[in-house]
Amino acid sequence: MESDARLTLVIPAYMEQKTLCTNLLAILDQLTADNIDAKLIVVDDGSRDHTWQRLCEFASERSNVGGIRLSRNFGKETAIFAGISQVQTEYCLVMDSDLQHPPRYIKEFLRVADETGADIIEGVKDDRGRESLSYRLFAKGFYRLLKSASGVDLGNSSDFKLLSRKAIDALCQFREGTVFFRGLVNWSGFTTATVPFSVDARQGDSSKFSSRRLLRFAVDSMLAYTSKPVYLTFLFSVLFFIGTLILGVYTLVNYFSGHSVSGFSTLIILILLLGCLILLSLGVIGLYIARIYDEVKRRPRFLVGDTCQLTPTKFSRGGL
Repeated sequence: MESDARLTLVIPAYMEQKTLCTNLLAILDQLTADNIDAKLIVVDDGSRDHTWQRLCEFASERSNVGGIRLSRNFGKETAIFAGISQVQTEYCLVMDSDLQHPPRYIKEFLRVADETGADIIEGVKDDRGRESLSYRLFAKGFYRLLKSASGVDLGNSSDFKLLSRKAIDALCQFREGTVFFRGLVNWSGFTTATVPFSVDARQGDSSKFSSRRLLRFAVDSMLAYTSKPVYLTFLFSVLFFIGTLILGVYTLVNYFSGHSVSGFSTLIILILLLGCLILLSLGVIGLYIARIYDEVKRRPRFLVGDTCQLTPTKFSRGGL
C-alpha cells in the first residue's frame, strides 16, 4: 500500500459478503471521479461468513486496498480504532461499508478541512434516511439520556468523520478497553468543522444491530463516556433523605400532639420506593465496578487474526 496519498479511508465491516466488494468499488469509483488519491483499510470485525475471503480477493487486484481481520467480533467501535491505528497518511476518514455514508461527500470533507484547518470534520445528519420507528425512538432516547448525563449533544452526529494527523495520533493514545468513538472524538476538544449530509439507503442486508446489541452498545457508551449516573444515584439518595426528614418531623409532631399516626399504605409505598432506589443505586455502581474490573485486567482491546496487503505498524492495546 505504498503511495503518496494524503487520505486513508477506515471502513469497518461485519457479515458483508454479498455487497462488500460492490460497495468498495462504488467508493473507489467516486474517488477516481473526484480525482482523490486515497488508501482503503477495511476492518473485518470477525465476520462468520465469507466477508474476509471476498475482501482479500478484492484487495489482491488493487494496490491501494488493505484489510485487517479481527480474531472475533469485538464491535464496531473497536474495529474503527483498529483501523485508525494503522493510518499513516495526513488525513483519515471513517465511514460505513454499506454506503449510508455517501462517498460523494468525501471531496467536501477535504475541501472544508483545507479551508478551515480544523482537525476534525464532523459529518452531521440533516436527514436520517429510512429508519424503523423503534430504532428512531431508541436512538432519540439514548442521545437525550446522554445529553442529560454529560451535557454533550450527539443527536445528529455520526461516525462519518475526517480526522487530521494530530487527531489520529491523539486517539491512538487512549488506553481504555471499551471505547465510544463519537464520544472520544468530542472529548478530545480539537477544532471542529461540520459537513451536513443526507443518509443514503443501506446497500446490503438489514442492520446487524439487534435490540439486545443496541441496548448493550448504549450502556457501554454511557459508561465509557461519563460517570454522572453514579452522582445521580447520590443525588436521589440526598433527596430521599430530605423527604424522610420531613416525614419524620411530621410524624413526631402528630405523635406529641396526641393525634394518631395513620398511613399504612403510605408506609408500604415508601418502603418499596426505598428498596427500588437502593437496588437501582447498587445496579449502577455494579456496572461501573464491572467496567473497572475489565479495565484493570489490561487485556488487548482487540486481537488481529490476519491481514491482507497491510503490514501492521502499531496496535493500541492490540496486536497480532
